[in-house]
Amino acid sequence: MKVIIMKKICIIGQFPPPVHGLSKALETLLNSRLFNEKYELTHVDIKDNKKVAAHMSMINRQDTDIFYFTISQSKWGNLRDMLILANLFKKGKKVVIHYHGGYFRQLYSQFNPLQRAINKKLLAKVDVMIVLSKSLECLFSGIVDAGKIRICENCIEDSQLLTSWEYESKIFRLMETGKPLEVVYLSNFIKSKGYFDLLMAAERLRDRDIHFHFAGSFFNREDEEEFLDYIQQNGLQDKVSYHGVVTGERKKRLLERCDIFALPTYYPNEGQPISIIEAMGNGLAIISTKHAGIPDIVSEENGFLIEPQSPEAIAGVIAGLLQDRSGMKQMADENRSKILRRYKEADYLKRLELIMDEV
Repeated sequence: MKVIIMKKICIIGQFPPPVHGLSKALETLLNSRLFNEKYELTHVDIKDNKKVAAHMSMINRQDTDIFYFTISQSKWGNLRDMLILANLFKKGKKVVIHYHGGYFRQLYSQFNPLQRAINKKLLAKVDVMIVLSKSLECLFSGIVDAGKIRICENCIEDSQLLTSWEYESKIFRLMETGKPLEVVYLSNFIKSKGYFDLLMAAERLRDRDIHFHFAGSFFNREDEEEFLDYIQQNGLQDKVSYHGVVTGERKKRLLERCDIFALPTYYPNEGQPISIIEAMGNGLAIISTKHAGIPDIVSEENGFLIEPQSPEAIAGVIAGLLQDRSGMKQMADENRSKILRRYKEADYLKRLELIMDEV
């Protein structure tokens, strides 16, 4: 009788909570049936920087074939990661890095000569460097050999994807005469993500039959108070709803309800936002920017890429869509089709599986 020995993979990164694109991607991988049936998975959650010594100890105890490591996008996080990476190479195992962002080149330029040299030396040794899209391959040019770089786009979780019946019902409601247009911002409330630009666009469109939904987490009380005060001072209480953090079924129903997804981001750390993929899969037209890996999934066929920090441009696009329900339906169908072809959870896991098998 042939004995099948499962390869072992140790996943190192920041797991939920909190919930953000990277942590959700790691959770999807760790909980996937495909990977758990094919590989023996373990993980080390390194989000608490006060426990670096404990994390190193946990990593040293891992008996694994491959270390799958998602590195940080901050200067201090990078120092921790290089310490971990140096330790991984001492173990003589395969190392795969998955970079969930678009900021590395700017970060690298901010390093002092020593930190830059350490990064160049250690990252050159990895077996595979994964980036989120074609546009982001250049992040590691001159640091990691081009032959080691692989692309693995993000995905929408199965649980967040509308069924065919739900999608058809959504499109039917979209085409109903007299239905208000509904716009949603769904991301963390960081100024450079563009939420306040969208709020100012809402003020410009206050006399139109449009409702704006905002969902996500504020990181400081001052930003939240500024946001809520703007709504109050401009009489937008009937035009703007703030939902706080939405996850699971609440998030899915919010996307089902809305027609347009707006993320006018210029956030330096942006990679390929999972929120855009979720919105596309659930049939929303997209308003975003030519930033990071976004142009690889959003084009004039399925959305609008505007200049950052431009409430006027956002308002203009939304006003135009208000008069073009057929155009929105066409975008919705194109987005839905694109996600079902390539960006489902199974597609993402298959891409990672092929990379792991290659390693």
